[in-house]
Amino acid sequence: MTQQIAIITQSYKDDYQECKLLCESIDRFAPELDHFIFVNDEDIMLFQPLCYGRHKIYKKSTILPWYMIRIPFKILGHHFHVSPITIPVREWIIQQICKLGVFEVIGDKYEAVFNIDSETVFMKPFDINNWEKDGKYIMYRAENKDCPSHDEFCRVAQKLLKLPLSIQEISEHNYMNIPTCFVRENTNLLLQRIKKNSIWNSWKIALCNTYRFSEYYTYGIFSYYELHAKNHYITDKQLFPIIDIAEYPDTESFIHSVEKVLSSPFAIGIVCQKKNRKALSGKYLSFEKRNKAIHQFWKKYE
Repeated sequence: MTQQIAIITQSYKDDYQECKLLCESIDRFAPELDHFIFVNDEDIMLFQPLCYGRHKIYKKSTILPWYMIRIPFKILGHHFHVSPITIPVREWIIQQICKLGVFEVIGDKYEAVFNIDSETVFMKPFDINNWEKDGKYIMYRAENKDCPSHDEFCRVAQKLLKLPLSIQEISEHNYMNIPTCFVRENTNLLLQRIKKNSIWNSWKIALCNTYRFSEYYTYGIFSYYELHAKNHYITDKQLFPIIDIAEYPDTESFIHSVEKVLSSPFAIGIVCQKKNRKALSGKYLSFEKRNKAIHQFWKKYE
């Protein structure tokens, strides 16, 4: 079963060290899984050292339409892709399009992929039983609206999919989580639906012309309401709890937090989230200290 799934990571130069640590944690705790990393074209040489074993590196442009051109400098704090038939597309939207299009690159060998961010670290051995049950893959669906832009994500999903449901019906749950599983069959049906509803007859152009959306919400809402959760089992448990590293000024408090969240029987790793990078950049526990603490944790629980 493990050969039918893979891990997908979207990364870029500022997260290289975190992505390297993620790769090391996969080698240690999930060595049987293939791992595909998609990066900006200009970052491909930087990430080449991570192309080893089951880790493969691809340019994001392998998924994007050929006519999308990336502006090499930031405008209003953002990188943009531009084209004659789309609005300027922010990096965040490009990343989401690449997540949805990965099966175009990795092929039909994989039944499902699990999207895992660079800041994620495995802390316990991978167990397929936490990811798949009776042929169905995990789908996070929690009864809360804590996610920023939750209401807009739901409205945009309804618009893209033209669902015959009210916003009230589809907006009671949150689908934002790590890992988020995309089953190939469901993803293909989702993209066909977006394509069908697009005046351009292209799901990529439709999403490039969408200012803000969530690939996780759009996939989750479509899979749950339109496909009746086909290929998925539902859970509100987090496999990789989030640790906001700005809240922990020293190694001791960081490790204490790690031990606390990993006490959950469902947790197998952590996400070292860097909220509000600009305003809090000086308050983060440095990567070097986090890296050292995590390696000490690994040795302690070998």
